[in-house]
Amino acid sequence: MSHQFREAATTGPAVDERVRVAIVNDYEVVVAGVLGMLAPYSDQVEVVELDVDRDPTQVVDVALFDTYGQPGLGVSRVRSLAASREVGAVAVYTWTANEAARRAAYGAGASALIAKTLPADQLVASVQLVAAGETVDTGRFQSTHGGQWPGAQWGLSARESETLALVATGMPNRAIAQALFISENTVRTHLKSIFRKLAVTSRSQAVARALSDSSFAMRRRAALLPADAEEPIHRLARGRMGAAADRQEAAQAAPA
Repeated sequence: MSHQFREAATTGPAVDERVRVAIVNDYEVVVAGVLGMLAPYSDQVEVVELDVDRDPTQVVDVALFDTYGQPGLGVSRVRSLAASREVGAVAVYTWTANEAARRAAYGAGASALIAKTLPADQLVASVQLVAAGETVDTGRFQSTHGGQWPGAQWGLSARESETLALVATGMPNRAIAQALFISENTVRTHLKSIFRKLAVTSRSQAVARALSDSSFAMRRRAALLPADAEEPIHRLARGRMGAAADRQEAAQAAPA
């Protein structure tokens, strides 16, 4: 099936009401960052749900799916969101998207690929276009430094941060390369840089350092509830991800 792509305009089409949006991702700092970008545009976009591990339960015009930490652009999650009766359209929000990633995302039912390099007003305009039934491919996909993602405070780039998040799940280098649409050599390069920036010498040490910071803790589903309405899951995440790193440490040596 062919798709017609278009560049997102700086302003969206006229609409009679706000676009209802669900932000979908598994990391607190990522969700908070996207929510913060959209907050000044509450007259145009209404964020009604923050979702992790399951699809929106409220009717939304657009599920804005941030791919951070999701293997292969989270294609299986895109497919599930696209099939949901509660979701009007799925917009994939990502740093990078090569041709293989584009085919996978659109093949899974995404209506848009939106670059994280866009300023907030163009993100809002893109979401409005998607809600209006347009297929959007903004271009301008590239990794960057200085954004809001887990590990940014340690100087990790977006790609290094995602690499560390996947290492923490126990993935070997080959699987990480496939998940991020990069080569194994690039994964090893990212790991060398991560080790240097975190001042560690092994995968398990890197994971332990990541899990010592709340930004790497996975977030459970929330429908914009008060902070104390959610049960903390840091302990569960630490146990599962730390054990995976220990198993991986024994199976795979640190990069040369």
